[in-house]
Amino acid sequence: MLMLGAFVFIVGYNGIAAHYSFVPGALYGLAVVANDAVPAVPISKWYFLFNVPLFVAAWKGVSRRFFFLNLLTMSAIALMTSYVHLDLGIRDGMHAAIAAGAVMGAGSGIILRSYGGGGGLDVLAVILNRKYGLRFGVFYFVVNSVVMLLALSRFSPDTVVASLLMLFISSVVTEYVLSLFNQRKAVRVITRKGDEIVRQITESNKFHATVIPARGGYTGEPIDMVYSVTDNLRLRSLEQLVFSVDPDAMLVVENTFSVLGRNIARPKDY
Repeated sequence: MLMLGAFVFIVGYNGIAAHYSFVPGALYGLAVVANDAVPAVPISKWYFLFNVPLFVAAWKGVSRRFFFLNLLTMSAIALMTSYVHLDLGIRDGMHAAIAAGAVMGAGSGIILRSYGGGGGLDVLAVILNRKYGLRFGVFYFVVNSVVMLLALSRFSPDTVVASLLMLFISSVVTEYVLSLFNQRKAVRVITRKGDEIVRQITESNKFHATVIPARGGYTGEPIDMVYSVTDNLRLRSLEQLVFSVDPDAMLVVENTFSVLGRNIARPKDY
């Protein structure tokens, strides 16, 4: 999955963005700016050089598994940048920015959902989050802002604006691809028949459920909140089960980013 994600990302850049000199985000974008300043050094080498000190600094900062998965992905992206050459034939600049953002975002989403990363910045982001609580979104916003400011000194304003559009679409598609891998739904049921609903859930539908004692905010009467996790395919049957037992129940369904543990999925080290 990491290799597939790396390949899709490079198809988006080499096949579309590179033909319009669009600037990606993070270290790859910095490598593009550096290549424009010193064309004798290819993008792949700049990308590798920028990653080396970050990987050296991060050797003790994350788990070995996460470190080596990032190293593998970074190396694959660097090699594919040099050897995967293609042109998807998109000739309109606006269409190119949209398409490049969509394809590169899909590649990034596959990489991230595979518990890997695209290079040293991902490792650094994890370290800063662990030690200082710095959020990933804030970290990448600052990094990409610096990259775009540097790009503004090397590229035309039109190219920078198109690159910003590409980055925005890429971030949206990345989130969308991540959600495609997530078929879990968190369900909360407010009911006076918690025991019966739990029995039906666990015996008939083979779901796990947790009962949390609560009380009504207005009446002050005791009430149950049943918490369970299901998937898209079985959500409708769970809804029917709840309201067949208690027509007055309130059911709240939320999307989940990641569900780990029990018999659902085993957690991975970072």
